[in-house]
Amino acid sequence: MNKSTHSNFAGKLIPRLAAIPLAIVSTVAIPATAQTQLVLEEVIVTARKRVESLQESAVAVSAFSAAKLAEAGASTLADLNQLVPNIEVQNGNGSGGVANIYIRGIGQRNTEPNLDSGVGIYIDGVYLSRADGALLDVNDLQSVQVLRGPQGTLFGKNTTGGALVFNTNRPTEVFEGSAGVKVGNYGTKDANLAINVPINDRWMTRLSMVSKKSDGYIENEIDGDDYVDADRLSAIWQLRWLPSDELTLDLNANWSKTAQKARPQKCKVLNSAGGWQSELFDIIYIRPNTGRTYLDFCRDSENAGNGDPRVVQSDIGGDYNAETKGLSFTADWELNDTTSLNSITAWRNTEAAQDDELDHTAVPFLHRTQNVHPSRGGRDTDQFSQEFQLIGEALNGSVQYVSGLYYFEEQTNASSTVSYIGPYDNAIAGFFGFRGDSNIASTDNKSAAVYTEIDWEFAESWRLTLGARYTWETREYKEIALLVDGATLSTGSNPVTEVQPGAGLWIKGADFSFNPDYNWTQGDTIEGDVSNTDFTPKATIQYIFDGEGFINSGSTYFTYSEGFRSGGLSEAATGDIEEFDPETVTNLELGLKLDMWENRLRFNVAAFHMSYQDQQFTTVVINPNTGSPSGATINVDESTIQGIELETTFLPIENLELTLNASINDGKFDEFTDTQLTSGTAGAVPAGCEQNDVGSIAVNACTIDRSAENMVRLPDKSLFLAAQYQIITPIGAIIPRLQASWKYGVEYCFDASSCASDLWYADKQYNVDARLTWIPDEQWMVAFYGTNLTNEDYIIGGTALADTSGVGGIVFNPPKMYGAELIFKW
Repeated sequence: MNKSTHSNFAGKLIPRLAAIPLAIVSTVAIPATAQTQLVLEEVIVTARKRVESLQESAVAVSAFSAAKLAEAGASTLADLNQLVPNIEVQNGNGSGGVANIYIRGIGQRNTEPNLDSGVGIYIDGVYLSRADGALLDVNDLQSVQVLRGPQGTLFGKNTTGGALVFNTNRPTEVFEGSAGVKVGNYGTKDANLAINVPINDRWMTRLSMVSKKSDGYIENEIDGDDYVDADRLSAIWQLRWLPSDELTLDLNANWSKTAQKARPQKCKVLNSAGGWQSELFDIIYIRPNTGRTYLDFCRDSENAGNGDPRVVQSDIGGDYNAETKGLSFTADWELNDTTSLNSITAWRNTEAAQDDELDHTAVPFLHRTQNVHPSRGGRDTDQFSQEFQLIGEALNGSVQYVSGLYYFEEQTNASSTVSYIGPYDNAIAGFFGFRGDSNIASTDNKSAAVYTEIDWEFAESWRLTLGARYTWETREYKEIALLVDGATLSTGSNPVTEVQPGAGLWIKGADFSFNPDYNWTQGDTIEGDVSNTDFTPKATIQYIFDGEGFINSGSTYFTYSEGFRSGGLSEAATGDIEEFDPETVTNLELGLKLDMWENRLRFNVAAFHMSYQDQQFTTVVINPNTGSPSGATINVDESTIQGIELETTFLPIENLELTLNASINDGKFDEFTDTQLTSGTAGAVPAGCEQNDVGSIAVNACTIDRSAENMVRLPDKSLFLAAQYQIITPIGAIIPRLQASWKYGVEYCFDASSCASDLWYADKQYNVDARLTWIPDEQWMVAFYGTNLTNEDYIIGGTALADTSGVGGIVFNPPKMYGAELIFKW
């Protein structure tokens, strides 16, 4: 694109970014119509808050229109896991159905409100702060864009890993809509609806709705139920008003609800890990009550269903529930032919609660719940944000700029989590055994930023981009500890008496009967606040190719960029508030984007080197109130991540489209010091250790070097292949598609023992999917699909507390799925 067209492109299309389709295709999710395809479609993106060709966007971005997502059978955020290089999207790290996202090995395992994710999710310009409800089921999409690498200058929140940008279809002046149904094995019954109604030439409205239902595919032998089912509803209503030709006002109201069974895990014994906590509670609780050890019960779970990875034993079972409500108001004001002022005002509420089975067995050893226990109460978060953007051009279009102000605030009130062990009616020496603790946590997070990015075409075919952002962050955290009120543990007339405070052993009265609705007494309150500021610059030099030899168009660029994630206060109940530092990323990236051979081959590659400082990492400490392990956030001093990402599309012959995406990565911890909890001998304290007396067992907290471990959620290699052919027949277009994905060397471990074991290391993840689509005309589409057709089994996550319990939970991928779907549009 030469200078004159570049200027014209920006001046005319800047004011209403949201109204621009991602590609020149239908915005309703029907892949194609009966026409020949000899040239790759131009893809238009808004990743840098301006409208530009994907091939001239100086950023590593994967972009999909609604039609392209439909071709690949992608209907939720999690489906991007195979399509996009270097993204790891899983349905939660443990039991809950939250969005756990990593890009280039950067993300966040912990989804509590005291810290943010390293990957930002945006819907129509609004940042989603919480992972609950963020595994999006959005059918009326205009585009999805995945930006890889730190985003420190343009987006609402400063992020270190990247951003996922979802744009929905906005109301238009045309009466149109679509409706679809999907059925399949495991009781899959999905439905979606989108309808656009123009009221007059100034007012128009749009409504979209999605329902997803399916039976679970993990069998729990304890209660006979199937888990990991789907029961989700979501809706988006939009109203657009055009008071003048220069002003566009959009109101967006959205809602979603999830009520489904949590994901139990397969228990796995680590022969090399002692597990001080399981040793202790074998003596006190488990063996006296059952005659067996905790490891015996773990092996039962491991062997359940004759070792079937999707048959488990879980006594807590449990649920995951979430509800989100959002409201946003967007104003786009075209000040003149080259400048626009945009405002995005948004509010969002997220309520969620989940049950976590941390021992993964049939005995009540380590349970954590927000649903089924006294003092229950899930996460209830309100967020508010306001963003102003000034977008324009100068010097006859040779300079384009985006400047903005951003404010964000969120509050989580009285989030309560209950952790307990037992009850065991026959504990050591005939006592009643039960240990429980709870906490009520509240957070108040604020963020403000000023940012700008200037794109200067300083010579023909050459561009220089300079960006900068200054961020202010404050975080407040308050936690109230709650302890079991022994006077309420029995429904009988004689209250129980604890042998020793915190020991969890109670002297039973003659008419003892356990009261599951016991009360709490208030313990210590810890609270604190932390403030951080940071300046994140960006600089890019870019060269634009314009019809040179076999190259039809494209660009090459080199970028220096930085990202920042604020520090905060740890959620660990260690008797005092503990602060963790901000994390920062410096990224060096070399990119090449080419359309070649008469626009039949698209070749995009990016090589990056990221220096990672003070990575926020989840570890395990001892809760002094209960002697139980507790999650805590610490910092990894230094890490390095580097790799190459490739995305290609090729049209070798008429109507045949081939896709090849790949990545190769190398990540390492340069400096990583942690504390490991192991069994010890009372009075004998090794060098570099501190000793804790937990019940009758001495536990050593020893400083260790973990720098030799694999980085979690960073694949060593990944590969995605797809072949799609459009057959033109008298009855319409028939489109068979076959796609396969491989990921090699993905680590999902947690603590030092689990990371040393390689049991949570996925050597290979392999999927083969197929889809056959029939499009008889422009209104109808019928498709038959199958995923994981070879029924592969591989690890996709888990919760491993191997240092403390000697075991861990492992999560496996979904089994083979198949079904059919029907779409009608008008």
